[in-house]
Amino acid sequence: MKMTRKTVRNLYRILLLVILLSVGMTVQPQAKTQSITLTVGQKKKLSVKKKWKKVRWKSSKPGVVSVSAKGKITAKKPGKATITARSGKKKQKYKVTVKKSEIEIVAGGKTFQAELENNKTARAFLKQLPSTVLMEELNGNEKYYYMDQTLPANAKKTGTIKAGDLMLYGDDCLVLFYETFHSNYSYTKIGHIKDVKGLKEALGAGDIEVSFSTVG
Repeated sequence: MKMTRKTVRNLYRILLLVILLSVGMTVQPQAKTQSITLTVGQKKKLSVKKKWKKVRWKSSKPGVVSVSAKGKITAKKPGKATITARSGKKKQKYKVTVKKSEIEIVAGGKTFQAELENNKTARAFLKQLPSTVLMEELNGNEKYYYMDQTLPANAKKTGTIKAGDLMLYGDDCLVLFYETFHSNYSYTKIGHIKDVKGLKEALGAGDIEVSFSTVG
């Protein structure tokens, strides 16, 4: 009987499988890749099956997400990275997405979402939340409040101030801008409101109570 090429290929595959099984070689199934989303500064303990021994952990981008020898990951800065856990021939992957930290700002009965900068000032400010303060009006373009505690500062001339910018003046003055304009003053960036629609109207023309809180 004449064998076709397809039949020969199938016989070859069967023979190869028999050989592998006979010498004790088996194909190790890989666990399904898991997806995780964190914000900057967040930490999370990853886990694998209990029967896995001597697990080794590795991050494809330690500057974005670091991982300890025990599988604890820390979000360092916005970006994406893959965490891989290995135990013998077994492997588990985690795709991690790191986003900027966000806060809620409430003024005049309206809530705004703001993204924080990835710097020491923003992280120090985040630790003080939740907080409600009375912000004073200045120059028809900003509200400001002198805090009881100082924050780490790295002031730079910003040039153009944008509506929605949340800044630090000096090391203890919190400033929320509701107009866009040019400035020669130096500020440290804390964050920015993502959608400034209605911000000016919510803040009004005088002093106003503003609340800042974490998201999630």
